[in-house]
Amino acid sequence: MPALTDLRQDAVYGFRLLAKSPGFTAVAILSLALGIGANTAIFSLIDTVLLKMLPVKDPQELVALTEPSAEGVSIGTSSGERDNLSTREFEGLRDRTQAFSGMFASQSGMDTENAVIDGQPPEEVRTRLVSGGYFTVLGATASIGRPFTAADERGPGSAPYAVISYAFWQRRFGGSPSVLGSRIHIGKADLDVIGVAQQHFFGENVGAAPDLWIPLDMQPQIMPGRMWLEDDPGHIAEKVMWLSVIGRLNPGVSRKQAQANVDVVFKQVVAEEFSKLSQSQPDILKQNLKLHDAGNGVSALRGQFADPLYVLMAVVALVLIIACANVANLLLARATARQKEMGVRLALGAGRARIIRQFLTESLMLSVAGGVAGSLLAVLGVRLLIRLVKSGPDAMMLDVRPDPRVLFFTIAVSLLTGLIFGLAPAWRSAGINVSGTLKEAGRGLTAGTAKIGIGKVLIAGQIALSVMLLIGAGWFIRTLRNLENVNLGYPREKLVVVGLDFLSAGYSGERLPFAYQELRERLARIPGVRAVTYSQNGLFSGSESGDRITVEGYKPQKPGDAGARFDEAGPKYFSVVGIPIMLGRDIEARDVESAESVCVVNEAFAKFYFGGRNPIGKHVTDEFPDTRKTFVIVGVARDSRQNSLRRDIARRFYLSALQPLGEFSPFMNYEIRTYGDASGVVEAARKAILAFDPAIPIGKDQPLVAMLDDNLRQERLIAQLSTVFGGLALLLACIGLYGVLSYGVAQRTNEIGIRMALGAERGAVIRMVLRETAILILIGLAIGVPASLACARFVESKLFGLKAADPVTLAAALGIMIVVAVASGYLPARRASKVDPLIALRYE
Repeated sequence: MPALTDLRQDAVYGFRLLAKSPGFTAVAILSLALGIGANTAIFSLIDTVLLKMLPVKDPQELVALTEPSAEGVSIGTSSGERDNLSTREFEGLRDRTQAFSGMFASQSGMDTENAVIDGQPPEEVRTRLVSGGYFTVLGATASIGRPFTAADERGPGSAPYAVISYAFWQRRFGGSPSVLGSRIHIGKADLDVIGVAQQHFFGENVGAAPDLWIPLDMQPQIMPGRMWLEDDPGHIAEKVMWLSVIGRLNPGVSRKQAQANVDVVFKQVVAEEFSKLSQSQPDILKQNLKLHDAGNGVSALRGQFADPLYVLMAVVALVLIIACANVANLLLARATARQKEMGVRLALGAGRARIIRQFLTESLMLSVAGGVAGSLLAVLGVRLLIRLVKSGPDAMMLDVRPDPRVLFFTIAVSLLTGLIFGLAPAWRSAGINVSGTLKEAGRGLTAGTAKIGIGKVLIAGQIALSVMLLIGAGWFIRTLRNLENVNLGYPREKLVVVGLDFLSAGYSGERLPFAYQELRERLARIPGVRAVTYSQNGLFSGSESGDRITVEGYKPQKPGDAGARFDEAGPKYFSVVGIPIMLGRDIEARDVESAESVCVVNEAFAKFYFGGRNPIGKHVTDEFPDTRKTFVIVGVARDSRQNSLRRDIARRFYLSALQPLGEFSPFMNYEIRTYGDASGVVEAARKAILAFDPAIPIGKDQPLVAMLDDNLRQERLIAQLSTVFGGLALLLACIGLYGVLSYGVAQRTNEIGIRMALGAERGAVIRMVLRETAILILIGLAIGVPASLACARFVESKLFGLKAADPVTLAAALGIMIVVAVASGYLPARRASKVDPLIALRYE
């Protein structure tokens, strides 16, 4: 076919031209590879975390009844939209709703347990407790063996089975079929491996793939001391909400119909659960569930990284635009140099459409080569991104594999960029004046009158986009620095936090306060330890408590006024942590159960409820029905940050852990103040705890500075990547500026020679070129700064401690852009000043 023949000829000719200019070709392909590779890497991560459907049967039929990004455990009561459900609530919904063909519950969050496998030394494994219908509802099969089903569950402790993941089977058992029947001991449970999940099946939780799935009925044995399968109706304070729930819609049932069905059933379940509270706390009955599409799974990663990933996608899109502008400038310069060739081809009868097609063919060849190179760079980029996302103690397990959407995205981006940067030079070359071009040919290229105005427009645009990215990087870097240096209200250095689970070791009742104190004394004897205390929620542990209260002398103006956060703390808590007592006294060892119940409030609490009045001696009453208790205020502590670096400091009161609300807490965080480096005490503290009782599970044990560092993972990810991409954009823009100015100098060699022959000094020539550079820079800045401020509303929620128009950030970004751009313009200017007038005039 003639068309295919012409296309083949264009491709062969284009390949020869590109091969003859290896420098030009390499720069163009590298520019595109960087832009396409960065976009593909970010899109691959977005696809895995946010878009990809679960590898299960008909994932579009799955609906989440709980919040897809929530994880953890909540104990007590709740109101409004619910994140998780209790076991009884799940069972009520499963047994009564008609909209679903099946429903399962899974542990919200993933545990890491010490497991003894076939009598071997203990090793850490990732576990998730799931209901019997888990594999059936998801439609997941086993590679070998079988998955457990609802028929296997007949009550607490009745299903001592485990299904292991394919990856764990390969890693731990070498893929041996003899894994079936292996015995795994966790907690007080002995589990038989009855199956291996199919390859690539990781469950419903993206980024949190377990090694073992265990039936929900084994919860009391896996977690000794806890009974979360049932709630005691007489103790609402002990209600445990720990399950995420997903259902599969019946054929023909819409999500809207399912929502209506769930609304009715859940209200019935809540009314039964909270019947004793319905009059004293009517808001309890207003709880509700909101259904969410679950075809792409659930994930806490989305709450942490969805917004940063979208921000980074916008950033790398700008980098790609800059890369396209660079290649467009290179092609424009080549098109100008090829005007004689195009003039001859047109004079010999070639159609303008054929000329356009020739240029577009060459540009598409470059874009395809850039796409291939970009795909290779994307593989490295994805690995880097995953390493950044996985950093910290709570590493995420992401299975980023080739996906048709990613392949289509890369192809589409490559072809689109080829059309974008190839259209301008193709259009210009097809529109040249044949006779004028042929006349110019005899005078040499330097005498040509071709302009490169489009190239200068592109450079100004590149500078504008680069400024936007530099300002954005400045925002995120400054935000990270502000958060790293935020005033906690106490010294963050030389402080270790260790979380302990006394419940799993069998401690309860009156044994707990003795364990608190004995362990405190043992930790205090470690060399290098200055003082030790403890608190239920700890510092930046993710645990938080709050309740309705009545404050003596205060009448609530609105419902939110009758609530505050609280914690239960050990003796000298404020002294050890380093929180100054502004009025009154600290919690003391004498504040035991038999003494008067006391509390210390923070400044926010005192200011809100007492204004300028002295709160010492006033009373605070906790109004929760199961634990109603009154405390006298004995101290006011300076405001401090307990769990968040960003949020405003909440009003808070601190009780003595030896005078608890209800029963003594089986969970405690020890705060250890050291004389020197805190990290050196962590291992010694762990040994002291194991020597006290090796059965006590140890949770996070880190210096506080390490916990805060982990708390800033999201901000650090944005700051690091926006800096990298901002620097890349700056580099590409400066390469483009250098190229355009260098080409302009080459075009004006005869003009510069005449000027110098007539007496112009080298300094004047340099100033002439730099003046052109300054104009491009000013135009770019005039566009980029207002555009950045206009876009600031999309990232304002991510900023901390500064406004979008922060003068330091703007000055730094503009200064960097100006210095680097002027340096890029100076090199061509210096070259222009060294033109020999005799050689330049010889061309005339």
